Amino acid sequence: MSNIKQQQKKGQRKKREFKKQKKEDMKKGELIQTYDREKDQLGISLIKSTYGYWDMYKDLNNKDVMHVEEKLSKLEGSASKTIKDILKASQEQNQVVLLRKYLEDLRKFLFIMNYRNDHRWFQFTEDKFDNLTWLKVKDFMRRHNLKRTEEVWLQNIREILDTSHREVKDNEKIFTIDRDDYKQRMIDCFLIIWQAGENDEFIVTSNGFGIFEGVSGTVFGAPYGFAYHSFYVISPKLVLVICPSAFRKEFGTGRLEGLYKIFGGQRSLFENVPHPAAIPKYVGHVNTSRRESNNEPKLNVNNETDPFELQSQLFSAALYSRGIEMQWNDTFTFSFVKIDSATVHLVNAILLNEVKPDLVLTFLSHPYLYKTIAKYIKYHKDRNFGVPQDFTDLKKKLRTELNRTHEDDLHLRKNIPADGTFIYLECL
Repeated sequence: MSNIKQQQKKGQRKKREFKKQKKEDMKKGELIQTYDREKDQLGISLIKSTYGYWDMYKDLNNKDVMHVEEKLSKLEGSASKTIKDILKASQEQNQVVLLRKYLEDLRKFLFIMNYRNDHRWFQFTEDKFDNLTWLKVKDFMRRHNLKRTEEVWLQNIREILDTSHREVKDNEKIFTIDRDDYKQRMIDCFLIIWQAGENDEFIVTSNGFGIFEGVSGTVFGAPYGFAYHSFYVISPKLVLVICPSAFRKEFGTGRLEGLYKIFGGQRSLFENVPHPAAIPKYVGHVNTSRRESNNEPKLNVNNETDPFELQSQLFSAALYSRGIEMQWNDTFTFSFVKIDSATVHLVNAILLNEVKPDLVLTFLSHPYLYKTIAKYIKYHKDRNFGVPQDFTDLKKKLRTELNRTHEDDLHLRKNIPADGTFIYLECL
């Protein structure tokens, strides 16, 4: 047999093995439909080779790394179970009930997933700080005897994992800016769940977990940002949304207008979308006649106390005055808020607006992704929506894809769950 025929047979055998392996991976729920912007390629990819951060802990202390990884693994397990409970409930009913303990784990998980992204990581490894922040970082390193900036990043994660949710804001071993960021987003804000309709779907972008809609700018040379809504897509049908308490309908419009006034009148794109807060059920009761209790919340207010911190302290004091103390097994009932197509497309547009040149985009169906890109382009024509991203190549690819059939790909895609639930969960 000639070398050419041997090579041909070897190539055919490898092709068969690759297809077989792809089918096995699909059965395990390990494949996703993607668009790789850098390669300008639509395809079906392995999750483990598409998402994840490589060498993030390179050259760091092994003991610290293992400690972080073990703690993170436990937190991921708790958050994953909660997300699966949310997804399952959304397919069967119009609400989900979550325990405080698991809700707090979920909030911590959302923050750390966002904090572990490559932007934050490179900020510390490459010292990409504005002058004011850099001075604070150096002072923090001096006080905690840290020699490299990436050690600050690792210590932040370690301390957040080791500290209870409500005590993170008081842990001085966490860099002050990141500690304040955690407090602002994960303690002072409330969580809602938006649900896409039958004919709509959310996309996932490689840098999109925690992308926010709000205001940003520069003060005294330092960048700042305030999120009206932070988005965490967990399935093609569900997005977790974190937003300031000013959006709670029971507070009326006055507080929201006050918030807008602080930021020069810039309004949220989603202010008219429903924001129903979860309904709590408290199981812990205290004897309010015993004021010497160490559990009684103390007001700690001064001229520098921000309004959100004051509100949190007053809320805890009000609960205690009613004979209620927050417990790990308090329950919160969240409604699944059905949103219209325009809102789904707007959320997707926010995600697309912030993508990087090395974007990896995950989606459920080619026709809807084409519609999403078309809507994104239209938003930029109709309103001031920031600097538009160029998705011309993707639009052409999708148009070509919609006009032809690939039997192999279709065979693989037919095994993708109709709602993509667990495919998206694996991307987190």
